[in-house]
Amino acid sequence: MLVGAAGLAQARKPEKAAAQKNDPQLAEAKRHFDQGVALFNDGDFGGALAEFEASYQIRPSAGVLYNIGLTQKGLYRYDEALSSLRKFLVDGQKIPKDKRAEVTQLINEMQALLATVTFEVTPPGTAVTLDGRQLGQAPTVGAYGVAAGAHTFEFAAEGYRPAKKELKVVAGQPMKLTVNLEKIQTSGKVRVLVKPDLAEVIVDDKARGPGPVELDLLLGGHTLQVQKDGYLSYQGELVVSAGPRRDVPIELSKPIIVKKSKWYEKWYFWVPVSAVVAGAVATGVGVSQSQPSPVTGTLPTGASRVQ
Repeated sequence: MLVGAAGLAQARKPEKAAAQKNDPQLAEAKRHFDQGVALFNDGDFGGALAEFEASYQIRPSAGVLYNIGLTQKGLYRYDEALSSLRKFLVDGQKIPKDKRAEVTQLINEMQALLATVTFEVTPPGTAVTLDGRQLGQAPTVGAYGVAAGAHTFEFAAEGYRPAKKELKVVAGQPMKLTVNLEKIQTSGKVRVLVKPDLAEVIVDDKARGPGPVELDLLLGGHTLQVQKDGYLSYQGELVVSAGPRRDVPIELSKPIIVKKSKWYEKWYFWVPVSAVVAGAVATGVGVSQSQPSPVTGTLPTGASRVQ
């Protein structure tokens, strides 16, 4: 049974009642409280809890704390309900004997419905979530009282792959949950093998030393240059991906040198003049031998003149 709006005024002296009437904070706290009661009666425990917590933040009151505990119980958040109701028993002044007995019995009943779940989670700082509700961060979350039933535990840390565990919790049976998150790989290893040896390796315009070199680079594309005096330089793209180390062989080649002949190295410059003359004579003889023989038999025998 919820405590009524009068619970806000618990533990306040009567002489302060007049001043509280004109207190805007008290009016705001009462507004949230009344909304919480209405939502609780409608079965909207999530909304009711938000309103009760807003009221308690403005004006802490044992009566509001009691309602918070009951609402948390309605949400099966027994671990939080136990904490709220225990605090109610400590903070509440002049709690009636029957109300104290009722709350004590409620605490014992809820305690019997819980199982203690111990968390061992790496890395430190991992956020631990139970059924969408954050419990805290490792390792401070340590152990937690979880209500019996099926639950979803989620674990998340920056730079790591999140993990999810579905567990069925049995009341009174302690459980241990060990989780090691897998680190998200943001870099990869490459080994640049060069020929000739000791050629300079440059990645992203930064000298990385003479090859061969082994590098740990961010995933993605990089510029790669390899150079050495007397060789043609290499320039290209180096793509680094997750996984095992990758070898990148680069072989430089020497430039092709085309030698230009000088004028005095021409073959015809050194041919002897006599060879040229001999060639001309040989050509003349050839012409003479190709002429036809004289015409014969044009004069009759004994003729004294040409006919």
